[in-house]
Amino acid sequence: MKDRQFHTFFNWLFFCAFLPFFGSMFLFLPSTILGFNLTGWAWLIMLLVTGYYFLQRYTTVTFPIGLWIPWLAYLWLYLLYRFSFPGLQLTLQYLVPLLVGVIASSFVYDREKLHWLYKRMLMLSFFIVLLFAYGYLFRDGWTPYAAATPMLLSVAAALSIGVFYMTRKVRFIVFFFLFFLVPFIDVTRMGILVFLLIFIFHFANRQIFSKIAFSAIGLVLVLLVFNSKGFQEKTFYKGRGELSDLSINYYEPGSMMNTSGRANFLQYYEPGLKRSPMFGNGPRSDMYVLKSVWGGAGLSEAHNDYLSVRYNYGYFGLGLLLFGFVGTFFLVYRKFRIEKNSYKFLMESTSMILTVTFLVYMYSDNILKSTVFFTHFFFAIVGLVYARFTDKPQG
Repeated sequence: MKDRQFHTFFNWLFFCAFLPFFGSMFLFLPSTILGFNLTGWAWLIMLLVTGYYFLQRYTTVTFPIGLWIPWLAYLWLYLLYRFSFPGLQLTLQYLVPLLVGVIASSFVYDREKLHWLYKRMLMLSFFIVLLFAYGYLFRDGWTPYAAATPMLLSVAAALSIGVFYMTRKVRFIVFFFLFFLVPFIDVTRMGILVFLLIFIFHFANRQIFSKIAFSAIGLVLVLLVFNSKGFQEKTFYKGRGELSDLSINYYEPGSMMNTSGRANFLQYYEPGLKRSPMFGNGPRSDMYVLKSVWGGAGLSEAHNDYLSVRYNYGYFGLGLLLFGFVGTFFLVYRKFRIEKNSYKFLMESTSMILTVTFLVYMYSDNILKSTVFFTHFFFAIVGLVYARFTDKPQG
């Protein structure tokens, strides 16, 4: 019974990650169904699934939820204070990934189960790579969920390169570079940066000589990517730039970098940020700002979670969110330093590097709301870190 619950829960998790790509395979599907697109239906399904399993398994939860209680309490109290249906949706979207981690921590794992999870992750990722290749080659370069796809693939990439650093088996580094081709070919710049960070700084690579060697390889990759024609043309308005022209502050006036419109967003939010810097303007108030500027043209995301959270919940809310991430990172690090089990070591080292990439993605994307592509898997891996593990197969 318990084993069946494990497989059913994770099958739902993988299904919901794949559901948004149905539109890429079945072009006759409408863009929205009852007001939600496929991504919306995916996280709604996971909300129902996690709610059901929480009622079934809350007594066996080992996830360090205490670090996230202040953030969750603030979300719900603010929603009660300034209720709106978009605010309710946002609050639930922030809740679901944590529930995924909570449920993932409630199972007992063994080697067979972890192998099964990794194989399912690879199957999902390989199929998405095939969809990407089909769109790129046969649909005039169109690719599904261009920005979100590297987020999902970065999870499989982090697991694969982690296994490579632990075993030195070549096929796992081949998997990594296969997944890396997607952001590289599609010139998804933040995706490229995240993959390079994973390659260079993955915590599973503990040997000093190996760190130096792979850092050198990573530096070569950085230079190759930077000097590639696609990256240069997409990144700089003039079609060509130098390393010194790069800046992490893409809101800086007069920048040579093409930020795909992000540079303009800060000016729209500045009045509200100054009006209520500490506690923000209310759940999902950021959406109304962009809709007022663009006249309901469909743009509703700031593509910067730090900016969105600050606008909606203020510095206080952002501080609670970062407390959850940083606290979780250091709790995992404490386990990682003394870990003897290789499977737990992989989960711990991967969760730490994914914490870093999560915080990087937040700077240029709305990854907190892109739950089914990355966030669900991130919290599931944290849940695995704190779950019970046995060397005896569980039946």
